[in-house]
Amino acid sequence: MDTSLAEEVQQTMATLAPNRFFFMSPYRSFTTSGCFARFDEPAVNGDSPDSPFQQKLAALFADAKAQGIKNPVMVGAIPFDPRQPSSLYIPESWQSFSRQEKQASARRFTRSQSLNVVERQAIPQQTTFEQMVARAAALTATPQVDKVVLSRLIDITTDAAIDSGVLL
Repeated sequence: MDTSLAEEVQQTMATLAPNRFFFMSPYRSFTTSGCFARFDEPAVNGDSPDSPFQQKLAALFADAKAQGIKNPVMVGAIPFDPRQPSSLYIPESWQSFSRQEKQASARRFTRSQSLNVVERQAIPQQTTFEQMVARAAALTATPQVDKVVLSRLIDITTDAAIDSGVLL
């Protein structure tokens, strides 16, 4: 069953620039810029080399290399339901960085910067989110639902610009 309890809580919210991506893990960290090509093929049977997903992916990587992107990567997200469109793209460029150096730099920076919260907005509001949690918890007792993923945003405005790289 594919159901979103948040469908009734549609809100406009700020998002990251569509042509930037940030990835950090203990094993590899990089940022990207630009967008060479978008890829929305559903990932159904995506682990099979002869699937439409893999075939179109290979063609897109070949196109990127033919256009001069030396080591193309693909970033973005594949939905929980692989029948839904993927949200992936090949950036025009990417740069690796050291996770340890980034974290050390962020610690030094945050000691010298003072931010004050001037506005805070929960999306959805607390009471609506609590109702969503109660409904989701009740649904887990039925055969209709296999798993529940819940989240909410807290949109915070500060009195000075925030370096998102420092937060991550």
